[in-house]
Amino acid sequence: MAAPLPAFVTRRRPDWDALKELLDRQRAGTLRLGELRTLDVLYRRAAADLAHAQTFYAGTDVHRFLNQLCGQAYATIYQPPRERLASTLAFFRQDFPRTLRANGAFVAASAGLFLLGIFLGAVVVLLEPRGAELLVPEHLRDFIARKEMWTDGILTVSPPNAVASGIATNNLTVTIVTFASGILLGLGTVFVLINNGVHLGSVAALCVHEGMGAKLFDFIAAHGPVELSIIVIAGGAGLMVGQALVDPGELPRGQALALRGREAVKLVLGCAPFLALIAVVEGFVSPGDFFSSWVKATLGLALGGFFWLYLLRAGRDGTGPTPVG
Repeated sequence: MAAPLPAFVTRRRPDWDALKELLDRQRAGTLRLGELRTLDVLYRRAAADLAHAQTFYAGTDVHRFLNQLCGQAYATIYQPPRERLASTLAFFRQDFPRTLRANGAFVAASAGLFLLGIFLGAVVVLLEPRGAELLVPEHLRDFIARKEMWTDGILTVSPPNAVASGIATNNLTVTIVTFASGILLGLGTVFVLINNGVHLGSVAALCVHEGMGAKLFDFIAAHGPVELSIIVIAGGAGLMVGQALVDPGELPRGQALALRGREAVKLVLGCAPFLALIAVVEGFVSPGDFFSSWVKATLGLALGGFFWLYLLRAGRDGTGPTPVG
């Protein structure tokens, strides 16, 4: 025989209140990971109480309360995951550009280091052309000495789709290395940025010195603005990691690294589809003379302009992420 309703309520009410509190905290986003098991246990107990109330106290306020409580708990525990497509679109529509703007100082510092490398590489070669022997790889110097672009025959060796795939893989590798080197107290990222800048600056200066500046521009015009922007963004992400290790602020170093690292990873992941897009441009448009120089330059300026317009304007309809530390 069932106990009187007041006695049933008195005996079971603490668990119901505890479950309701955990549900409120879950909705507020303050529920700790270790409390999920407690939430599940309390839900199962409440479900058993609901079955008991439905049998012996049907139609009472207690029955209705338990029915509502269990419904809320079920929806919380077994809620379906957000649709992957919707989540991805939300990331690129809001989270990625907001994260970049919130950490713009790191991206600007990365750009400064990269430009410094370009300047140093160019100045060394322009002032002393023999410096190219130290800064420019030998196979590139051989092409330039013959007044040939090393990219001229790329489409005769491999089809454009294979070229694009190889370029995408190489660009992704450069991006990841630039970012991951930040774990070396940021010094690794600083070195990669300056070294890549020196390489680009020295090659460009040698091409100009040998009268091949126009050919180099013809090749890089279409893909260069976006590709170099992505390297700079990856460098900013690496500097964020380094800053968390060198100066964690009031947070423990591990916690600062975790918080800053999550923001940095967003920047790298956000660049991934743009890397794929620009690899297609570099594989199909940049090599050869099928497209004229002005078409390549127009395309490059348009892609670079739209890319930064998106980064600076998208997701401004709400509160974005704030810098950590």
